[in-house]
Amino acid sequence: MQKSWQTVLGALSGVVGLVTWALAAAIYQPFMQPDGFWTDSSTGQVFPEVGGNNTYWPRDIRQLAILLALGGVILICRANIRGVEAGSIAITIWLGVDIWLDRVDVAGGTTVMWLAIGGIAMFSTTAVVAVRVSAGHGGPPIVRHVSAVVLAILAVVTMMVTTPWDEPVTNPDQVAVENALSVLRAGLVAMFIATAIGLIADRLTAVRARRVAAFIVVAAMASWIATASYGPLSAVGLIGMSVAATLAVAAAREVNLIRLLAVAMACCLAQLPAMIILYLTGSAVGSAMTSLADNPPINAADTDLSIAFAGLVLGLLLGSISYMITSPAPKPPNLHRDSGPLANRA
Repeated sequence: MQKSWQTVLGALSGVVGLVTWALAAAIYQPFMQPDGFWTDSSTGQVFPEVGGNNTYWPRDIRQLAILLALGGVILICRANIRGVEAGSIAITIWLGVDIWLDRVDVAGGTTVMWLAIGGIAMFSTTAVVAVRVSAGHGGPPIVRHVSAVVLAILAVVTMMVTTPWDEPVTNPDQVAVENALSVLRAGLVAMFIATAIGLIADRLTAVRARRVAAFIVVAAMASWIATASYGPLSAVGLIGMSVAATLAVAAAREVNLIRLLAVAMACCLAQLPAMIILYLTGSAVGSAMTSLADNPPINAADTDLSIAFAGLVLGLLLGSISYMITSPAPKPPNLHRDSGPLANRA
């Protein structure tokens, strides 16, 4: 395996993802599980307490962490198609194992350690296989670009993972969970951004790097607006953060500002129907995962939207759109004629 800073960064992404996944699975998932019973005052019947099921955010953190590990594999194998396929197969299996672990209700500090060790072993094996099948060849530009956009989109949607409690949070246990979520979320966001930059670093010049940095700042501001407000302003933030994240990757290509403006307009238009579709399908996927994990339905006041699924699909969509718009125009065929035979004819 060729050692380079991209390989080190990819490995670090995998480790951060694995540790985050283990903590969310064995510490915070059990904490958010509904517990106890309640009694109907009119009939005296006793029912399980399912209204407090707010396990959607630990599930989102776990799945985002798994996708970060996939990003690490893609970076290590240099976005080679066969390497990406190997990583995707392993991650699909991992997601299935994650749901099974949720179903059997794993918990405890010792469990965290064993989950992390097992995850590191699986990640290492997957990375080695991905490098072997790639045979030292990098992937085509479209795979690198779309993968980077997906990671950038996952970075901003990670900011949307929140706990269900009303502000300000004063319960000591809830404060501890809020602080832990902030740390886990910050770690995921930082590594998503770093891994995305790792995929496009070879295309960066000084001018392009400044553009990328500017769009990252805009994406961060838009994500803050999306999470700190409600109504139309929040919708503007949601669209803005995804567009800015896409532009941060597109700006690394050899394109002018006019084409970047075209990318922004196309992504805005595409998101209007996409968000509705992703909300409906993402909620259905989230509900199915909750059912497969043998958990009661999510609290009716919340939504069971799978943020990881929605972010992945949105990233694939916007990555494909931005790649098509920023791709260089095909070169015209060489129409130069051989003057020799024509001169002889004359």
